[in-house]
Amino acid sequence: MYEFARYVFGQVMVLLVAQWGRLRLPVACEVLDPKRKGHQNILFRQMLRRLKAPTWCKRIVVLADAGFASRSNLRLIQRLNWRFVFALARTWKLADGTHLRDLAGHLPESLYRRIASYTPEKRRRDYWVFVRRAKVKTLGDVTVLLSKRRRNEGPKHVKLSVTNLDTQRASEILNAYARRWAVEVAFKELKSGLHWGQMQVTKEKERVKRAMLLPVMAYVLLLRLYGKEMNPDQGFTIFRLKRRFCEETWQEQLDRSETKWRKKLDQLRAAA
Repeated sequence: MYEFARYVFGQVMVLLVAQWGRLRLPVACEVLDPKRKGHQNILFRQMLRRLKAPTWCKRIVVLADAGFASRSNLRLIQRLNWRFVFALARTWKLADGTHLRDLAGHLPESLYRRIASYTPEKRRRDYWVFVRRAKVKTLGDVTVLLSKRRRNEGPKHVKLSVTNLDTQRASEILNAYARRWAVEVAFKELKSGLHWGQMQVTKEKERVKRAMLLPVMAYVLLLRLYGKEMNPDQGFTIFRLKRRFCEETWQEQLDRSETKWRKKLDQLRAAA
């Protein structure tokens, strides 16, 4: 590609998605500055502070992977009186001095039990889990969950999660964390359906930023146009909404051209 027609490669984004039922809505998106240390978590906290829940929302549960499980983020969520289910890094330590890496590495297999969980699409997934009520510095009393897909998998495959939900049932915690997959689905739809990162831009910083945010705005526009017709229990795909939008736009253009030529034809007949 020549210098005035580049594609965007390796740009990191922070995307905040609100989900209820099987519906998902991007509510905030920011471009990450790779030269600024901790910029990812800074943007995440700014998004949470700006978030205004609708009046019908009774409870907010924040879901994120281990990259966002910083103490500042979790303390902010607690101050907002929200719930959270976060994946944890193995470097975390409980208040009694137990390292999570030691807990995951030395826990006997006999203490794991098989639990069935369900995604928002009602797909079943079985995990081998261990649940423990513990106290974590700066977080207080929380529930720590260790999970893995197969019983005989080694410590490297154990996933650590922490939550302040009012439950110690592993199935409810896993069902809640399964909703985080909506972010990955949104990324896929933005890349494949709305060509995220494939627009040709110059080196200017602001142009690159706007080019990365335009597909997100197009995503929200499609939901704004057709969102009232959606059923929260059925969900949607952005590919269908995009095809519907294109078909309606083409039909409007055809109707406009037909009206124009009919009007011109009527003028010619009147002149004759």
